[in-house]
Amino acid sequence: MKEHWLDEFVDLVLEKTKEHVVASGTSISGSAHVGNVADPLYAHAIAAEIRKRGGRAEALWIADDMDPLDSVPPPIPREFSKYLGMPYVDIPDPYRCCRSWAEHFTKEFLDAIEKLGLEIKYLSGASMYRDGTYLPWIKIAIERAERIRDILLRVSGTLKPSDWLPYMPVCENCGRVGTTYAYSFQGDRVLYRCDLDVGYAKGCGHRGERDIKEGRGKLQWRVEWAARWAALNVTIEPFGKEHAAAGGSYDTSKLIVKEVFGREPPIPLTYEHVMIGGRKMSKSRGNVFTPSQWFEVAPPQTLKFFLFRVHPMRHKDFRVEDLPNLVAEYERAERIYYGFEELQDAKLTSLARRNYELSQIGEPSPVMPIQLPYDFAVVLVQLYPNMDVKRLLEVLRLTGHLWREPSPEDLERLLTRLRHASTWVEKYAPESVKIKLLDDPSAVRDKISEKQREALAKAAELLLEREWGPNELNNRFFELSRSLGLAPSEFFEAAYLALVGRKSGPRLVNFIAAIGRERVAKHFLVAAGRGSALI
Repeated sequence: MKEHWLDEFVDLVLEKTKEHVVASGTSISGSAHVGNVADPLYAHAIAAEIRKRGGRAEALWIADDMDPLDSVPPPIPREFSKYLGMPYVDIPDPYRCCRSWAEHFTKEFLDAIEKLGLEIKYLSGASMYRDGTYLPWIKIAIERAERIRDILLRVSGTLKPSDWLPYMPVCENCGRVGTTYAYSFQGDRVLYRCDLDVGYAKGCGHRGERDIKEGRGKLQWRVEWAARWAALNVTIEPFGKEHAAAGGSYDTSKLIVKEVFGREPPIPLTYEHVMIGGRKMSKSRGNVFTPSQWFEVAPPQTLKFFLFRVHPMRHKDFRVEDLPNLVAEYERAERIYYGFEELQDAKLTSLARRNYELSQIGEPSPVMPIQLPYDFAVVLVQLYPNMDVKRLLEVLRLTGHLWREPSPEDLERLLTRLRHASTWVEKYAPESVKIKLLDDPSAVRDKISEKQREALAKAAELLLEREWGPNELNNRFFELSRSLGLAPSEFFEAAYLALVGRKSGPRLVNFIAAIGRERVAKHFLVAAGRGSALI
């Protein structure tokens, strides 16, 4: 049986050792997008699976909050341009609720990590500089700067001046870290000048010195990455494919950690970026969809499912207008997991079960939850903006979705689905799924043929006879159409025209159950010319 990609990866790492530190990191440059979740999500899953198999593993998430601000992402005011080049920890919170930019956006991301149920240890990059975690590695990097310059030239073709040091002090005059150039050191003190033009910021021209023990500076990125691996004994790290390019960050850092710091590089798990609408997400351009936005319209488990269901290096494109389809895929995996549905391919069945299992927060429920399909919830919230539990359960019984008495957890899940669907309709739904019952079905009478009118009239009689099960009613509609020499598709077109004024809509039998069969019968009769009262 083909294994899930996660299981295959853990097989590989356990061949090397049974003890692991799985690190992940994110630059705190603004609100994280759903693609950023991949780092801690994969780290957590790998560590959890190693522990499940009897190994020892810890998952870490490091906030790169000592990095310099290199752009002001929307919707943050442009006035924050004055902080370009400064470390995130030294920039005020744009929303004035936290002590700094770094604290605000770190809290946002940690909230997402908590909602996703990830067991992961949080570390601050700035704190690691200030508490001495990086100090031994900073000293080694400065003392062996010549070797680092040689590695940069060999691997990436980057030629650094002969006095270049891999350390960036925070300028005492302007507070920038992105514009400083360290060129000499005496013991623990580094001499620097703040005169670099890095595109997004220019140095102030100040010359000074910094004591590296103060923690008011940072290593250059590729050196910092290697120092992090050494300082935290990292053995595994997931990261985006841009770092894995030939001559890129990983190729450089793995040589630095070996040749300069005397440690082994971690095993990489490289992943493809999550696209949004076919474009790469970018905080600086405001082209993002955040975890908090996702949690407004779908449960956290579906975000985990979105990332686990394909190999990390497979293409992943998220379109919020297609969210109902993704949730439907997740809930199909749920039915497969609990044995309510089975695929013909045993391998695909096994993978669907594993994807569902990995997507849960904690252990899966012992019984399958009651499902309210997302697309049907979208219909219900438009018909009944303030739908109560009693009416909801009545509709679900009529449509066959309520196959047992709901538990309190089921009820909460159903109500949450309605809230999610309502938000999705309000903010993201395409016009094609927006519905409104016609006030006067006679307005579409001239769009309906004589045979279609006769079919609608007979369908109305059928609805008024008694309550039908959804499959039984669907079959009766097919039989009715054929008995009149009408293609079933023509009957359904007429039915949708009578109800919503267009030729398509939600699954008709469920739609009828949601509206109420007597109300639908009146629509059909008016559209067929057999009734004149406005609905």
